Amino acid sequence: MNNAQLKKLVTEAVTLHRDIAKQNDRLKRFKADLVRESRTHKKEFSLTDGGGSRWTVAGEEGCVARVNFPASALLSLIGSESETFDSILSLAGECMDQLFESVYYLRPVADFRDEAARALPGREADQLIDLCQTTSSPRVSFETAELKKP
Repeated sequence: MNNAQLKKLVTEAVTLHRDIAKQNDRLKRFKADLVRESRTHKKEFSLTDGGGSRWTVAGEEGCVARVNFPASALLSLIGSESETFDSILSLAGECMDQLFESVYYLRPVADFRDEAARALPGREADQLIDLCQTTSSPRVSFETAELKKP
């Protein structure tokens, strides 16, 4: 790709990004309006398989909008540092082992990579660090200059 093609690609990508951002903001407002409106039609809600509820409304030309209100989900993990931990222990009482699995987990310390490199021989430090990290997908971001008014 030559320099002119690259500049054109960046310009087109930024223009598309700007247009999508505008449309996304508009869509968010529409969704908020639909949620607000759905709350005035609770008698029309139907129950969902997961214990939640749904409001369905038809638009024009076969368009349909569904506003889903999922049932509350259980927390996957309740850490001992959580505000509710002591209350949970108290309420569960003698049934604690029947109602909860006690799970041990590790949280890397601040500056983990540097600390591991200082504490362990090179190869072991590298292996431990590899085990404790996950790969991240590349991300592209844009800086959008203000459009020049003709």
